[in-house]
Parts: sequence; C-alpha cells; structure tokens
Amino acid sequence: MEKKYWSVQRLAVFGVMSALVFTSSWMQIPIGDVSRVHLGNGFCALTGLLFGPWVGGFASGVGSMLFDFTNPMYIAESWITFLTKFAIGFLAGLISWGGLKQKAAAVHTLGRDIAGAVVGVLAYVALYMGKSFIVMYYIERQTLGAVQVQMLTKLASSMVNAVAGAIVAVLLAKALRPALHRAGLFAREM
Repeated sequence: MEKKYWSVQRLAVFGVMSALVFTSSWMQIPIGDVSRVHLGNGFCALTGLLFGPWVGGFASGVGSMLFDFTNPMYIAESWITFLTKFAIGFLAGLISWGGLKQKAAAVHTLGRDIAGAVVGVLAYVALYMGKSFIVMYYIERQTLGAVQVQMLTKLASSMVNAVAGAIVAVLLAKALRPALHRAGLFAREM
C-alpha cells in the first residue's frame, strides 16, 4: 500500500513549521520606513533543509503570507510573499535533499545544506529586489533616484537577512536532525 505524501504527521510538521516561520518573522529590527532585518528567511530555509522541498516551500510560503495578513501595509502583496518565500524553502530543500522526492538514501552533507540555504535566500533577495523595483518604479511611479536610494537600503538589509538566515538554518538543521530522526519526524520517515 502506497503511503500518501501529505500524511497526518507531515501536515502537523507543516503547521508547526509555518507557525515558526510566522513567529520568526516578528523577530525584527526595522530599518527606516523601507525595510527590516528579521529571522523569517532563516526559518524558511531551515524548513526546506529539514523536511524537503515541498513541505519547506509550502510552510515557508504560508507562514510568511500569514505574517503579511497581520499588517495592512503588506496584505495586498501577500500572494507575492507566498511565492517568493516558497522559493526559499523549496530551493533549500531541493538542493539539500538532492531532488524533488524524499529519497531514503539522501545524505545531508554540510556542503549541500550550505548550498541549499544560500541558494534559497539569495533567490529570495533577487525576487524581492525585482518585485520592489517594479512596484516602486512602474506602479508607484517614483523617480529613478528615489527608487535607487530605497533599493540600496532594501538590498543591504536583505543581504543581512540572507547571511543571518543561511547561518541560522544550517546550524539549526545540523543540531535538530538527530533529534528529529530519533523522534521519527525526519521527512523520509513520515
């Protein structure tokens, strides 16, 4: 009998990781009116590293989208947040797990975890910067000079988020995998 991918255990892990992504997005330091440094991206990458591309992507997207629902300033773009944060967890999991399927023989090396986390958070930075430029320049019709100043601030805080997120994700993944394995909550056991 073939086991369903979205088992009760996997759905529970999805819910917990979505909640962790949501909560970690609140741990922030505002940078003026245009940006913030937070741990949400690190937990998006962590979810992918621990539970693979699909759980990682969906939990990252949903947790971040729910965070957007708590602030009227972000709610209109919550669907974009879902897609861009999905990319972090999905890519981190894809690289760490070595493909789209949870492979019983998947070996999680430090190098794969670092590559997955770095690719995930940098892909987000690229998507976020692209979206920000389109919104500010083409939709809001700000002058190019004003957009460039804001983009520099956003890029600086996004890179701090990326570096901190990758480090947090890799360290926590290494620390949590043995306990998850013993508890039977490791992705290939669910």
